[in-house]
Amino acid sequence: MPRYNLINGKIVQFTAEEEASFDIHENYENSNEAKLDQIKIIRLQKLKETDWWVLRGEITAEQTAWRKSLRDIPTTYSASDYDSLLEVDKIKKTLKHNIWSKP
Repeated sequence: MPRYNLINGKIVQFTAEEEASFDIHENYENSNEAKLDQIKIIRLQKLKETDWWVLRGEITAEQTAWRKSLRDIPTTYSASDYDSLLEVDKIKKTLKHNIWSKP
């Protein structure tokens, strides 16, 4: 099915190059690679939020284990787990998976 752009108020069919570019982007957005990229961004955010635990010099064993589990996500979880890791509680607007909960 052809796709269209709105250019200067006129509907214009995508060129073959635009179709190919759109397909690449669309395929990435729905790929496991994109999901893993999102997971890594969230993981980095959580680690940055808790860097002060390390810097204060009084990090607990539980906090250390939690931060390690975040760093280990790419090896601990497989592509079949990515949707679960990214699932959001629509009411609380928070990630549901327990890996994201700080100790």
